[in-house]
Amino acid sequence: MNTLIRKHAGWASSIALVAFLAGCTQSATMRGTTRDKTLKGAGIGALSGAALSVALGKRKADEILVGTAIGAGIGAGVGAYMDAQEEKLAKIPGTSVERVSKDTLLVHFDSDILFAIDSSTLTWASRDNLGKVAGVIDEYNKTAVVIQGHTDSTGTEEHNQALSERRAGSVKSFFIVHGVNQERLAATGFGEGEPVASNDTNDGRRQNRRVNILLKAKAV
Repeated sequence: MNTLIRKHAGWASSIALVAFLAGCTQSATMRGTTRDKTLKGAGIGALSGAALSVALGKRKADEILVGTAIGAGIGAGVGAYMDAQEEKLAKIPGTSVERVSKDTLLVHFDSDILFAIDSSTLTWASRDNLGKVAGVIDEYNKTAVVIQGHTDSTGTEEHNQALSERRAGSVKSFFIVHGVNQERLAATGFGEGEPVASNDTNDGRRQNRRVNILLKAKAV
């Protein structure tokens, strides 16, 4: 994954930042019981990195969408389809939903809710709510699902990369056990390379230890 990020970082950084700033405008239309605050207060470099992971996630989702697992697309109703999914996801405790574009959602979880520090084993406390997320994802089966793991900068880069991959893989495995078609799923680790806050404080490191789920619909 590091190789992929380095390969695209040069050409994607400016595009990713533009995409993020455009997303900020759309965030005012976010609905649900909670709203994502993760990016607020982060430096411009961190924002660009977060946008880059979204851009790469959308590219991976497109690869899934061209396959046969999802079948026919939604067509002109894609916006309403994602609206309905967003509302259900936002009602699940411990989650917030960011509307990235008409056909794309990014699901965030409260920091530390899924894993203990330096662990890739899902906490028992998280499994009920994560099961509800799996239920919504299974119901809205016209979306590709890209699970993205991130860490803080504690430990070596190699350790953090592997940890982020294991965490994303744990969520993927959980979804499969709970009935989500594995052909719709991809798991990716970004290690410590995409912080959304400073790693110099406990709170910043807590925000950087995260797993996001990108959902992109098949419109046609």
